[in-house]
Amino acid sequence: MKLSQLRYFKTICKYNNITRASNELHVSQPSLSNVIKDLEDEFGVTLFYRLSKGLILTKEGTLFLDKASDILEQADALISEMTAMGNTNPAVNLGLPPMVGSLVFPDILANLQEAYPNTRLSIIEHGSLTNKSMVTDGTLDAAIISSTGPLSSALNYIDICNLDVLFYTSIENPIACMTEINFEQLRNIPLVLLNEDSFITSFVVQHFRQYNLQPNILFHTDQLHTIQKLVDNNTASTFLYDGTLSPNENIVSISLSDCPNIRARLIWNKNRKQKSGMKNLINFMHNRSESRQFS
Repeated sequence: MKLSQLRYFKTICKYNNITRASNELHVSQPSLSNVIKDLEDEFGVTLFYRLSKGLILTKEGTLFLDKASDILEQADALISEMTAMGNTNPAVNLGLPPMVGSLVFPDILANLQEAYPNTRLSIIEHGSLTNKSMVTDGTLDAAIISSTGPLSSALNYIDICNLDVLFYTSIENPIACMTEINFEQLRNIPLVLLNEDSFITSFVVQHFRQYNLQPNILFHTDQLHTIQKLVDNNTASTFLYDGTLSPNENIVSISLSDCPNIRARLIWNKNRKQKSGMKNLINFMHNRSESRQFS
């Protein structure tokens, strides 16, 4: 028994006539006749007396109509309630890395709220690698990540901006006078890096390995304030995106030679049904990116 069968049955009862029910439902008369037959066969009862002037409900048919009407009323109420829940603009669960978030998110949020004031975001802070995994498995609706090169075929993305990796060190460090540097020149430099699920940390470790070097990492943290203090007092140096650390006369930034193109991206799982808020976020980011060129 299906809800569609109950709706057809109720309409037939409304007219006691298959032809008139067919006209209202835009369903063929043979199809409606088959619905009645299927229901009667399923329950082993006769629902209608067939007369030359039309149909008359049997005792069993009258009982079935009462129960079917109750079921349809409850089904319609449930559909309305669930549809309303789906249209209340639930919050978008957005993964945000601490560093990239500090660089790009304030501007995005301010303009998103202006364009779509009813769109709510629930922020979950993780590194890019964790964010990407959580979007892939459906734990997050979307995430802002850093990446270079292609992404998984399960993900859609919009480029937000290019990111430049810089080496930050104390003005007291002997290499502070250099204008460009490579990983081989940093083989013994003490480092403090973001947590291991950060894209930039993975990027740094991989590039040291290309020179068959093991980076001298003192520890990992997700606190940018802690990193800045350690660089400021010449305890350690670090790799961060341009603009991450506040200007400081005690800290210098040095460009990396042969650094690949890294981008901040909004990603989402292409196979998941999108909430209304998620659709707003995607539309906003598409419109935002149209005026920007990436090379």
